Amino acid sequence: MLKNPTPVYSGKVMMEVGVGVGVGEIPNQVYFDNTNNLKSIIEQKFNVLVNIPKKTNNILLLSSNSSNKDVIKESLKNVVTYVLHKHTDKLKLYDKYIMTKQIGVIKVSNTPINTPKKKLIVIVAFVTGLILSIFIVFFMEFIRGFREEEYNVRD
Repeated sequence: MLKNPTPVYSGKVMMEVGVGVGVGEIPNQVYFDNTNNLKSIIEQKFNVLVNIPKKTNNILLLSSNSSNKDVIKESLKNVVTYVLHKHTDKLKLYDKYIMTKQIGVIKVSNTPINTPKKKLIVIVAFVTGLILSIFIVFFMEFIRGFREEEYNVRD
């Protein structure tokens, strides 16, 4: 209980899914992958959490947690490499395209995400103690009133 837990760090990176323009009389833009399908594939194949921000249909927010910062970086690099390689194979189907790309760099936090919140623990303990003490006072009054009532009935 008194020992600090093993620190867990978090890392994040964003990816934009590429678009290909089909050939024909009416060229249409097609994303290389459906982001929901790609999300499922990545989460099953890698130990990475994938979020799709609201009001977007081609952005993936990849995040990973671990006690080792190098493991986080490596797992996120593996996911980015996997997606880029997968979409490179799909480029051959289109004349014009915008390639899938990594947005920004892989960011790994320097502060652990599981640090104990000491102020919150103290506040919760104080409030719980206050409520429990009020309950005990009412319960003691109930017992004392019950005994006095029993004593008065005997007389």
